[in-house]
This record gives sequence, structure tokens and C-alpha cells, in this order.
Amino acid sequence: MAVVALARPQDILRIVDMVEDLRAAVGGPVPVDRPWTARMLAGMLGDPQAVVFVSAAGFIAGSLQPTVINPALIAMEHGWFATDGTGLRLLRAFEGWAHEQGAMMVRLSTAPSGMDLTRLGYRAAELAWVK
Repeated sequence: MAVVALARPQDILRIVDMVEDLRAAVGGPVPVDRPWTARMLAGMLGDPQAVVFVSAAGFIAGSLQPTVINPALIAMEHGWFATDGTGLRLLRAFEGWAHEQGAMMVRLSTAPSGMDLTRLGYRAAELAWVK
């Protein structure tokens, strides 16, 4: 069984590579700025309000954020990708972290044709549009 663990500084460049793969897989409209992504990930590793989990070929990164309508913290996923079958384990690790932090809910994003997360207890709440 593949191991899911908290990311360490030595994982950053590997995660940046996976961010590139994530963008390609979902047809993301924003090009990856590798130095920016590496700095953001490094900052997340030292931030108690953020988390990054990794596996051999996967990652999930997120942080606690309030919304404009309520100060309660929501665990917002900023990237989630795996090619080694650990996607669900990464998600469960993120959900566990969110629960431990007292997050009101977990917010995830998928590609428009991404997997249906209702079987995992999620519901669609918004649709993102870009121009």
C-alpha cells in the first residue's frame, strides 16, 4: 500500500512537477509558474493554517480560509492529483486534517469532467467560470 505523509521541503520540486501534470490533465487555464509554485508550497509547509500531503506520485494541498459571508474556517483544497492510486487516501488525510483544525467544511475542485464526489458525501455548491 502506498504511503501518504506530510510533505517535506525535499518533496517540493516533485510536487511542482505534479502541479504541471495536474494542469495538463484538467486543461487548466493558468500556466504554472514553477518558482512561484515552489515558494507557495514552501510557505504552506511552515504555515499551521495549511497542509500538503504527498504519496509516491500524488499530492493534495490546502489551507484554512474564511469566506466573505462567514468567518468560520473552511478547508480549501488548492491542488489534488495522483497517478499512483492514492487519490482517495490523500483526500481522507486532508479531510482528517480539516476536522482536527475545526474546519466548518472541506471545499474541493475538480475538472468539469472530473469524478463525481457525491458518493463521498460531497455536493456541488458552485461552478467556476473563467475568461
